[in-house]
Amino acid sequence: MFDRTASGQKPSEDDKKFEGALLSVLQQEKRDYPTVMGGFNVASGNEFPVWSPIDKSIRFGMFQEPEAGIARECVSAASRAFGGWASMGSGERASIFAKALENVKSLRYRLAATVVVSSGMTREEALSEVDRLTEILESETSRASSAAPPGKPKGVWAVISTHNSPLASPVGFAAAAMLAGNTVVVMPSVFCPVPVYSLYRVFEEAGLPPGVMNVLVDRRRGTMQELANDDRLAGVVASGSGSQMDDLMFLQVDDELMFVNEPKGMNPIMLYKAPNAREAAREILESAFIYSGQRLHSCSKVVVTAEEQKELLDALLESAKGMVIDDPSEKGAFAGPLISESAMEKFLKTVESRRDKVVFGGTRVRKETTAEGFYVIPAIMMGLNEEDDLNYMDTGLPILVIQLAKDLDDAIEKMFQTECGLSAGIFSRDPAAIELFKASVPAVRHSVNEGTAGMRPAQEARMESFLV
Repeated sequence: MFDRTASGQKPSEDDKKFEGALLSVLQQEKRDYPTVMGGFNVASGNEFPVWSPIDKSIRFGMFQEPEAGIARECVSAASRAFGGWASMGSGERASIFAKALENVKSLRYRLAATVVVSSGMTREEALSEVDRLTEILESETSRASSAAPPGKPKGVWAVISTHNSPLASPVGFAAAAMLAGNTVVVMPSVFCPVPVYSLYRVFEEAGLPPGVMNVLVDRRRGTMQELANDDRLAGVVASGSGSQMDDLMFLQVDDELMFVNEPKGMNPIMLYKAPNAREAAREILESAFIYSGQRLHSCSKVVVTAEEQKELLDALLESAKGMVIDDPSEKGAFAGPLISESAMEKFLKTVESRRDKVVFGGTRVRKETTAEGFYVIPAIMMGLNEEDDLNYMDTGLPILVIQLAKDLDDAIEKMFQTECGLSAGIFSRDPAAIELFKASVPAVRHSVNEGTAGMRPAQEARMESFLV
């Protein structure tokens, strides 16, 4: 059901371009990735490698672990660059990004291949990441060159992100902030920082002045805290999931510090008199398990009434049999690996402690093509204790919890109690239930009779988000 290949078809021109780019990325010379500060490459002498989650034998090169104080120095470099960049005309800034945009378009397949190898996204998901970034650059560059929104840039922004959107979110937010006249310090995911470094080089080649964009990556939580708590920052973007993102929620945000938050929550979906249980099941599985449940909009909870539970569960299990978990660079893969070994271990531990509640999956993928990566079969659980955190809090893992409700009011209450994040959805043919859902369940976006697979990251990556 989920095989994305067309049987008997020859590879398309699109496939050939992607596979050529993938081969080039895999064969490229390994290099060092130091901190980029004020246009200079800054080494610390403390190196660490970054491997691909697809296969631990694929190594990108060595990254530099910043010394204490480097985050503050990056903010200093961005502060020094701010005056000249902010005073530059909006059209002049736009011309630099217009050049970068053309390069991004020409590098579409190579950037997508880099995302695949770095993050474990499938080729379709990676191309979507590149296309979303292109969309942001096109929109904001066009607006900056013609009718820039009113307001003034405020200064230096920290853009901190995790692996949930390895390209579109960190670079999209950074680009919108820079087009608005701000400067940025970008801290991408330690597990897949290469896409951000790739775009830094694109911006640099397009003529971005030194210090306008600074990049650092670190395994230590202290560097992120040092950056986020720098009192010279104008604002912070936090995009992603995990304990580090949770920490940012406790920043001392006030009238002086602006904050753009893009959290990965549970993105729950409820069913109440669904028009078509089989179609809903297909949409829910894609929402839950593409990119192995790690997208910003991945669904990790379904609320269903007892009356509809059996039909939904049967349809989910039937659809789940068609999921192909494999090397994400292969066209037939539905999903690839988890981002890291620690994520895989957390998944297996979480599932094992609730093994009697697992109705599907929850094990490692055991085959030759996945032996050196972090591949698991997504888990579907049902019947958890009402107090179990998995009912209410997101794990960022491919775990879908089915929670039973007595009736519509109970279903709405269970949705309300959920850490929704960016979205909440309903499958229903009952107009009154749909209106009650929209009025009662807080979420950035409500969806009706569709899943979250088509939702794209960095929706707030607009110049207005970075102007005062």
